Amino acid sequence: MMSAALCADDKAEPKPLPSTEQEKVSDGWENASPGSLGLKTAPLEEMLQKLKDGTYKNIHSVLLVKKGKLVLDEYFRGTNAEGNSQEFGPDTLHTVQSCTKSVTSILIGIAIDQKLIRGVDEPISTFFPKEAELFKDDKKAAILLKHCLSMSAGLSWNESGIPYTDPRNDAMGLNKSRDPVRYVFERSVTGAAGEEFLYHSGISISLGEALHHAAGMDVDLFAEKHLFGPLGITRFRWPKTPSGAVHTGGGLWLRPRDMAKLGQLFLNKGRWGDQQIVSEAWVRESTKQQVPYRGYGYQWWVRNFRTRDHLIEGFAAQGLGGQFIIVLPDLETVAVFTGWNVGALTEQPFDMLQRYIIPAVDVK
Repeated sequence: MMSAALCADDKAEPKPLPSTEQEKVSDGWENASPGSLGLKTAPLEEMLQKLKDGTYKNIHSVLLVKKGKLVLDEYFRGTNAEGNSQEFGPDTLHTVQSCTKSVTSILIGIAIDQKLIRGVDEPISTFFPKEAELFKDDKKAAILLKHCLSMSAGLSWNESGIPYTDPRNDAMGLNKSRDPVRYVFERSVTGAAGEEFLYHSGISISLGEALHHAAGMDVDLFAEKHLFGPLGITRFRWPKTPSGAVHTGGGLWLRPRDMAKLGQLFLNKGRWGDQQIVSEAWVRESTKQQVPYRGYGYQWWVRNFRTRDHLIEGFAAQGLGGQFIIVLPDLETVAVFTGWNVGALTEQPFDMLQRYIIPAVDVK
C-alpha cells in the first residue's frame, strides 16, 4: 500500500456538464446529460463550482453513472501521491489503493463460479500446502476463506490508526516481505475466526496468492482474461511485491472510467452487456455485512446514506487517499472519485455525495 502524502490546495477548473450530443465512446460508455435522465442539474453545478473555488481540495476526478450512462466525467489538476502537480484526464491511470481489495474479491467470485475454488467455506490452509506447519494451531486451521474475505481471521495485525510511513505499521513490513503468506500467518491468534473485524491488507495479499494457487496463473493475468477483458478494460498497471506476488492489497492502477465499469458491473448484479461475468449470488454475498457490528462484506464496505425521510443503502470500494467506487442500487447510480488527501479530507467524496449527488439523482 502506498504511503500517505500531504497535498497542496490546488484549485481545479471543471469542464461543463456533458451535452446530449455526445456520442458513445470507444471504451463502451455512453454519455448523456444529467437533464436527459431527469436529474437535477443545479446541485451538480454547485458541486462543480465548489471544486473550482477550492472548497473541495485535491480531487482528481468525479464520475457519475445513472441508469448505465455516464452523466459526469470530470477531471482536474491536482497533487499526486508523490507530491507533484499533475493534470488528470480520462486516460490517466490512477492508483486505486485499497479498491484493489474489492477487485480481488470479484476475481475470487469468478474463480468460485468456475469451480477453481470450492467455496467460501474452504480452509485457507488448502491454498498453501508449502506452509502447512503454520496451520498446526487449531485456531489457525479453522480460518476459512470467508474469514479472510471479511477480514475476520482472528490474527494480530497493526495497520489502522498508524501512518503507513511508520515502520511499526505491519502493512509496510508486508510490502517489503519476501514471503507475504508466511508474514501474515505466522502472526499470533487474537480470537476465534469470524468473530471480530480487523482491517488487514496482509490478508488481502494472501487472498491473491490463494487465487494464484487455485487458478494456476498470476492474478493480473487472471483478471485480464476473466474480468478486465470482458469489461473492455485495456489499460491497467498492477505491480508486484518483492516476493513476486501481485499486490492485491492495494497496488492496482486504473482509469476512473474503468473504475466506474466495476461499479456498474455490480449494480447490474454481475452482468456487463449480455455476459454474466460474475454470479449474482457473489455480488449479493460480497456486498452485504459479513462481520457482526461492522459494515463490511467480502472486501467491500457497506455504506448507507440518509436523505430527507428515507435510508439509501449502498456499498463501496474504498482506497487510501480518497479513491472510491460507490454503488447505490436503489438509485441506479455509481459514483467514482479519485484524489490524494489524508485525514478528514479523505472523506470529502461522501460530503459531495450527501450534499449534491444524492439530491440530484434521488428524484423519486
